[in-house]
Amino acid sequence: MTAPARAAGREIIVPGSIANLGPAFDALSVAVDLDLRVRIEEVGARPADAPDIALEGQVPATGENRIATAFLRAASMLGEVPPPVRVSVRSAIPMKGGLGSSAAATVAGLRLFEALTYPRDVDTWLRLATDIEGHPDNAAAALLGGLTLSCQTADGRVLASSWAWPDDLRFVVATPEAELETRFARTVLAPEISRADAIYNLQRALLLVRALETRRYDLLREALGDRWHQPARMQFVPGLADILALEHPAVLGACLSGAGPSVAVLATDPDAAAAEVRRVYDRLGMPYTIRILAARPPDAAALAAPSRLHQETP
Repeated sequence: MTAPARAAGREIIVPGSIANLGPAFDALSVAVDLDLRVRIEEVGARPADAPDIALEGQVPATGENRIATAFLRAASMLGEVPPPVRVSVRSAIPMKGGLGSSAAATVAGLRLFEALTYPRDVDTWLRLATDIEGHPDNAAAALLGGLTLSCQTADGRVLASSWAWPDDLRFVVATPEAELETRFARTVLAPEISRADAIYNLQRALLLVRALETRRYDLLREALGDRWHQPARMQFVPGLADILALEHPAVLGACLSGAGPSVAVLATDPDAAAAEVRRVYDRLGMPYTIRILAARPPDAAALAAPSRLHQETP
């Protein structure tokens, strides 16, 4: 077990993520350089009778807190009560923006539990995070870093593979000031799709993986095509249709980020691409935020041993 004195003062760092990437709904996700940070401020000297977590800083004033939810779920599922803990939270990931804030908080709660007990294999955390989130894509990216491909088996296991995103390919992410709840965004999806649309998405999801592996960026625009979730969500995401239709050379391709409302443009010249994105939202007259993001590399520590706990530099 991690000694409480050693855990205090440490910081858990979990990245945000961009999921779906066009046709690869609930399958592909990439970790990006937006962080959720949970610092362990104080740990009780004795074990508690029940899990006890106090959160400070950037935490929701109302509603469910995913860090606490995941922490308590881990205690329940793994049958262990960690010592009481007080933590502070800082996050650069916008809430309800489609950039993996929920999955990052879930993974942070699981890692916090791990920090106060002992390391488990990453499969344990993948399964628990997927149980909480309802789908594995963002959780896999938050745990493993890099570009992740994930799926869930019939018996509930989560299989995931992570590899490096091309280092010269950036995301220009536009987040309009319009919230879109993931739960609601899922309700607008058709429960079934046609054979033609299924083939369309399957072809492009495979093409996307290969285009990224070989840096065939000329294929990205077509490879990001989708006939299922993006058309269904179009009316709820300001600017999405216009961004997907951009044909500037700097815009290599675009997709909805997660459930939205953030929209991600892939670019090797992110400044030029950002200028095109700004024109779209300025024309719409809607407040927005532009972020130029790099992908996080695969987390070797998470792949080799599950702990994603870092000692803060004095």
